[in-house]
Amino acid sequence: MPPPPPPPRTARPARTTRAHRPGRERTERGQAAETLVIQGLDLRGWKVLCRNLRVGRLELDVVAEHGGVLHVIEVRSRVGTHAGDPLETVGPGKRRALGRAVAAAVARGLLPRGREVRFDVASVVWERPGVPPRIVIHENAFDAVDLM
Repeated sequence: MPPPPPPPRTARPARTTRAHRPGRERTERGQAAETLVIQGLDLRGWKVLCRNLRVGRLELDVVAEHGGVLHVIEVRSRVGTHAGDPLETVGPGKRRALGRAVAAAVARGLLPRGREVRFDVASVVWERPGVPPRIVIHENAFDAVDLM
């Protein structure tokens, strides 16, 4: 007796469109969080020098100046409060990467030399749909000494 025929091929699932790819929503939310942080900094009188500064494979979300101090601001966002504060997601590896990115940007002339540099973290949390997010800027969240 011959072996049974293979089962019929099922149609491949339809490809997701670019607008519905997983991760796109997260990217858009991250960009919205950066925009909100920049607007908040403007209202505080801070001078935003750049956004999404690429230095090789590294990126600085927001770089601002206030009171003669250069603030490197890592923006982190979350939906809901169940996963804790976004500040907690900036671990030692990310801190070292930010330090390397700042050093490289200064060496390449992308950021001004001879300035005090502070590393801040902006937490943006959308707690409920339809409600504006809670934004907290943790100034001096970690020191360059932590990067060694």
